Amino acid sequence: MPAPVFLLAVLFSVTLLACTPEETVRLSPAPTVVTTTATPTPTSTRPIGAGTTTAPSPTAAPSPTATPTTAPGSTPNAACAPLAGGSTANRALLTDVRIAHNPGFDRLVFEFAQSPGPGAYGVPPYRVELASTFTAINGQPVRVDGNAYFAVNFQQADAHNPNTGQVVLPQSKFDLKPTTPLIREAKLVEDFEATVRWAVGLDRLVCPTVLTLANPVRVVIDYPTPP
Repeated sequence: MPAPVFLLAVLFSVTLLACTPEETVRLSPAPTVVTTTATPTPTSTRPIGAGTTTAPSPTAAPSPTATPTTAPGSTPNAACAPLAGGSTANRALLTDVRIAHNPGFDRLVFEFAQSPGPGAYGVPPYRVELASTFTAINGQPVRVDGNAYFAVNFQQADAHNPNTGQVVLPQSKFDLKPTTPLIREAKLVEDFEATVRWAVGLDRLVCPTVLTLANPVRVVIDYPTPP
């Protein structure tokens, strides 16, 4: 066999031996054949269960730590500072409580009339703050529907006539369970010795805003909701 032909045969045999199943052949746009060593498929780096360890991909970037997200219209627990107002010179009679949804918020309204007791007619001292449990004056726990809770406390206020003891607030208003998106329940917890306490249960935690109105006196609590 002539030398050039023999040399071509040897080169052809070496090429056949080099292309084993352990290699990947990739064709480029040019007719040149390029051989590359196959890289094992990287194992997933996502944990499967406790105690499971997997090798990360050599080129994989470390996964960022997940940041907790907050639903629209909700706020972290620590963000809700107590809200207070009113005057100790005033005294008022709670005559109505109502709840309604408006675009962007659920509204809780406490309406007051002039009290027969001592004091001027005006906004009584109030405080709206986060709560976890509620207890009646007899020591019994008060259950309220919801996943987050606020206590609404009024001083120098009554839901009954302080002179006669006659209840002024209609009994149908003692425990309200509206169909609003956020407020699940508002319940009267205490009406005793010029102190009125309410428990408010929400579907999720959001921080409210408070405004006061006159003629008649009202304390309005708005809990924001998604638009």
